[in-house]
Amino acid sequence: MSIFASLLRGVYRLTGTKKAFTLPESEILKVIEKQNRHRGVFAPTDRKAHYQTIDVGGFPCLIVRENPQPARRAILYFFGGGMVIGPDRGDLPVMRKLCRETGCDVWFPFYPLCTDHCITETYDMAYACYRQMIDLYGGGNVSTCGFSSGGALALGVAAHNNARPAPLPPPRHIVAVFPGEVPWNDAEKARMQALNEKDVAIDYAFMVLVEKFMRHGRKDVPDYMISGSRGDFSGVGDIHFFYSADEVLYGALPDFQAACKRANVPCSAFARPGMVHCYCMLPYFKEAREDFAKITEILKK
Repeated sequence: MSIFASLLRGVYRLTGTKKAFTLPESEILKVIEKQNRHRGVFAPTDRKAHYQTIDVGGFPCLIVRENPQPARRAILYFFGGGMVIGPDRGDLPVMRKLCRETGCDVWFPFYPLCTDHCITETYDMAYACYRQMIDLYGGGNVSTCGFSSGGALALGVAAHNNARPAPLPPPRHIVAVFPGEVPWNDAEKARMQALNEKDVAIDYAFMVLVEKFMRHGRKDVPDYMISGSRGDFSGVGDIHFFYSADEVLYGALPDFQAACKRANVPCSAFARPGMVHCYCMLPYFKEAREDFAKITEILKK
């Protein structure tokens, strides 16, 4: 492990980041509210790429392009935050890097959070973006990618598509980086709980609590929106999973792999020991740079 990666893990331990996920629901909501004060919709003002913001179902979607005209292919890229915390400008360098290194346009939906909306509304907006992208770039030219809960949405778009009466062409590639889900079977729960002590960022308790936020009072939410591995990924070109081997969410991988097998979709998985959650989003140290390069290599094919 590089010195930076080791220091980063130490910082997480010292700051007690994980403790916030063990608080009572009312206290967690206060933490979420505080986090979101400095997050949300943003409009880039730099000239490092070509930017366009469009309205999709009443919510903004930022498009990042290397050139003024649309590229031949595109990536639907989702931010993470447990479906309850919004994005910030730190996502922008990642989008530009994805755009530059894959040759694809990057669409970044500011999807509705489950603090104020049911997860079904989140999926409505995400799928509306996907539909517009298929219309513009054509079937087989759109991939999905996301980190953490964004990884769950990257997978979920394919499952949601297959649940439609008249599905669109499926994603070319799906790259799900640290995708989470609410554990839905005893084996998955046991694996997540066993990893809880090693995880310095997320506590298992939040993976159970977040279901309440996602449902937002509704009982008629499709299973795949709560637990992505219960979805149907049939038709997807290939699916690639990235994890830290020492995080709670890694316990969901066998269920995602089983879902890929059911759907007869090629999949790969990479897990690096000792890393913190979402380390790939910080391509400033050796392990993160190497693994982000793996992600872009997949998406540019």
